[in-house]
Amino acid sequence: MPPTDDAYGGPEDTYARILSGLNEQQQAVVLACEPDVAVVAGAGSGKTETLTRRIARLVLDGVEPERILAITFTKQAAWNMRDRAARYVPDARRIRLGTFHSVAHALVMENRHAMRLPDKISILGTDDAIAAIKKVAGALRTNDENLPRAATINKIMSFCRNTERAIGDVIHAQYPQYIHAIDFVERVSMAYTAFRRKNALFDYDGLLEAMAKMLEHDRLGPAIAEMFEEALIDEAQDLNALQIRIVRALRKHDVRVMFVGDPSQSIYQFRGASPDIMFTLISECSARVYLLETNYRSTAEVLEVANAVEDAMRKRIPRELVSHSGVSGLLPRIIEVTDKAAEATAIVDAILDRKNEGMELEDQAIVVRSTANFRHVEVELIARKVPYTVKAGVKVNEAGAVRDLLCVARASLNLGNEPAWQRILQLVPGVGEKKAAKLVDAVSSSGSLLNALGIVLDAAVKTKGLASVAEAVRLVDDERGGPPASRLRLALAALEPLMEAEYRDEWKSRKSDVLAVIDIAQQHADLDEFVSSLTIEASVELTRTGSADPDEEKPLTLTTIHSAKGLEWTAVYVPSMIEGHVPTVYAQAPDDIDEELRAFYVLVTRARTHLEFFKPTVMPDGTLRTASRFEPVIRDHCLSERGAASPKRRRVGFGVALEPEAVELW
Repeated sequence: MPPTDDAYGGPEDTYARILSGLNEQQQAVVLACEPDVAVVAGAGSGKTETLTRRIARLVLDGVEPERILAITFTKQAAWNMRDRAARYVPDARRIRLGTFHSVAHALVMENRHAMRLPDKISILGTDDAIAAIKKVAGALRTNDENLPRAATINKIMSFCRNTERAIGDVIHAQYPQYIHAIDFVERVSMAYTAFRRKNALFDYDGLLEAMAKMLEHDRLGPAIAEMFEEALIDEAQDLNALQIRIVRALRKHDVRVMFVGDPSQSIYQFRGASPDIMFTLISECSARVYLLETNYRSTAEVLEVANAVEDAMRKRIPRELVSHSGVSGLLPRIIEVTDKAAEATAIVDAILDRKNEGMELEDQAIVVRSTANFRHVEVELIARKVPYTVKAGVKVNEAGAVRDLLCVARASLNLGNEPAWQRILQLVPGVGEKKAAKLVDAVSSSGSLLNALGIVLDAAVKTKGLASVAEAVRLVDDERGGPPASRLRLALAALEPLMEAEYRDEWKSRKSDVLAVIDIAQQHADLDEFVSSLTIEASVELTRTGSADPDEEKPLTLTTIHSAKGLEWTAVYVPSMIEGHVPTVYAQAPDDIDEELRAFYVLVTRARTHLEFFKPTVMPDGTLRTASRFEPVIRDHCLSERGAASPKRRRVGFGVALEPEAVELW
């Protein structure tokens, strides 16, 4: 139930509005007063609304809003929670909030003098970090053995830092082909740390490490923790060991912690997350556990499938989701089809059937474990003029042209940001990796941006394109050009000839991505703050659309399970319900199978009323496919059907299927 607009009622009236419309379990969470609280929130259980009202209750009870820290996994989720809480108690708008990385960045920046850090601190994006690793590894590399690439070293080091495991342990477990290179990777790790320290550079993991060390420091830790009385940690099932250090440090300083999550939706094992982490937190904190079991999203039939999947997990918190909407009479379906072509036809038929029944395309989604398993459906959607959008986790800071412009800004903010300088210098034709590296060395030791630009302009006598780079950096640094967005537009204009030559036919679409990022900059008065926030949050998602007329109606969604987390649709279609896809072919060990069950649970709980699994039975070579090992888990709760036969292949081109015949054409 939404709150009333009466913002002037007394405390009793506000209390009544805060609790209004909540079920008993939700009310218990709002009113919980134990020092440490764990909330196990099932899918679709109204978690966000419950936490919103808890924040409002805390402020109403006299907790200073600035002393409430809310950490979520997206900044948008945090803002949403704050704004909704403010509808009950306006002062709730003053709470401190953000993601782990954004909170860590704010703590580092606001306390940099206490740690004797310089004013200019830069955040390395993933590509920048890899470029820096490549540089330090190059100085240590020999030709004696096959050594891992910089991107692989970055993955190894990042996983080690997030899980707090030794490099040797991780390489033995996950990269056995590089056991011979353990010593090399360890030396690269030390050199990379020294490089970041020398140039005041923090990568994503470094921000979290800094936050943990600050909170653990004898003097700085108590001073920072004193700012907070209550901490609310959302999506606790996705925490890793490094983030747990932060939570433990807060608790050590008597901050009251509520951590909220669902171990059955822990699907980021590849980042170091595990459901065991939430179980461990509950145990070591002696936390009071509250359950949210009423599901406001799905019908009873869909939840029977979800509960069956959860029952198959080896590690889980005993509970059972109950549907608020009750029985619909629509059982989920397992539809057997002959092959991939028949599957694509059957899925699109089902989508259009739902549309003809009145369900909009935007209320339907195709959800897969791997994007390779909806490519054949895309072809069918295009052929039948069905508009769709693909959401598969492609972020704007992964788009090359966007990174180019952001590197111009990063270079202007910090001479020591060598990866940024390296990237923009290599946009110039005739400037390769070695030539750029020499310029970068000169620039980073030049002492000032003015001197650095002079070095680049001197080199531009022989390589003219370097003048455009120097001009772009100058423009973005010159505050006379106006706010950050205006200066970025000027820099883009200076750099555009180089970027157009770099991206050629793709430049038109890539430029739209860059302009979208500049639009975001309009919300920021400070260039450094904007660049850091975009690097940390990767806040704009790019999608791929395939449609004859994308403006005609809002499109169907094609998405992976990981990108679907937190979303919901009325109808969900699951292609390739076969071994090798659900679960993935890479899942062999028991822990991997459990991870796949949790991913499957997330998939199932995206559906409100319609849930359909499609099972092709024949491989392209005529051999039979193997049914998913998860099918027996859900079979008793689904209807099993046979789909239509495989359609005749559509002819390609202009030829007709007729016997040869002489035709008078002249």
